[in-house]
Amino acid sequence: MFQPDMKNLPPLPDSLAGTAAFLTPHEREELWRAAIIMADSRGLLMRVTSLFGRRIEALRARLAQAGGHFGGEAWVDITQRAQDSVEETLWRSYNLATFGLSSTARPRRPHGNRAHRLATAASGAASGLIGLPGVLFDIPFTTTAILRSIAQAARDAGEDLATEDTRRACLEVLAFGGPGTGDDESETGYWAARLGLSHLSLNLLIKSAAGRFGVVLSEKLLAQAVPIAGAITGSALNYAFTRYYQNMAQVQFCLRALERRTGEPAAVHQTFTAMLREARARHRITRRASPAPEAVFLPR
Repeated sequence: MFQPDMKNLPPLPDSLAGTAAFLTPHEREELWRAAIIMADSRGLLMRVTSLFGRRIEALRARLAQAGGHFGGEAWVDITQRAQDSVEETLWRSYNLATFGLSSTARPRRPHGNRAHRLATAASGAASGLIGLPGVLFDIPFTTTAILRSIAQAARDAGEDLATEDTRRACLEVLAFGGPGTGDDESETGYWAARLGLSHLSLNLLIKSAAGRFGVVLSEKLLAQAVPIAGAITGSALNYAFTRYYQNMAQVQFCLRALERRTGEPAAVHQTFTAMLREARARHRITRRASPAPEAVFLPR
């Protein structure tokens, strides 16, 4: 999983010292690292997806030019099929995704989860060779692999995988959305989404996750619609999406662990929001300072 090395972690700004005074030095580092991960991971994903943005728009235009009935309804059908496939997978795959993972035992070192990224990349390449039909088979596998990565991040953070609360928290990661989500760049986006999802029944939570994640996958599906060339696209996008959701899982379960440990969720909320604002400001400054590959992304 994408984790900044503590040795390479940028120093915490002095302006945040007062806000984070209720945390131990190690907890402050954990929270600051989570803020940097959230600030940087979406930028990396957007750089990858932007490589295929023109292709997606071109294919959308072709669908639209094919006629009102085919163009409009074909895209709706593609999106709905992706969402239905994700929803069906989420209902039945949590036990499969957590099979073999101890419910509570934490490893000495958190797993990197690179194997999941490589597996979904291989699946994306294989399905891309076939074209559109292959992508529909790729969606359940990719969804389950990403969900297993999320569950592993939860277990590594001390969550009990056997509880309904942890299952909901894992599903929430998929429901937060991916690239192109309007509120992802605001400091309140994560908290607003988390608050809204916390009041949903499990049925509605799964529908929400399927809706948000299904849109992400339908974009990928459209980019992979052309055989052969779609193999490269599918592999790159699967790898990037898996890494993105692994990062979001690390942020989610770091925050939950600190909320439990400190007993002060509101203070954790306030401190993380301030840290995230500083992390994004650092990111923007880095971009302005150097026109070449804008930001320096932290190592795995």
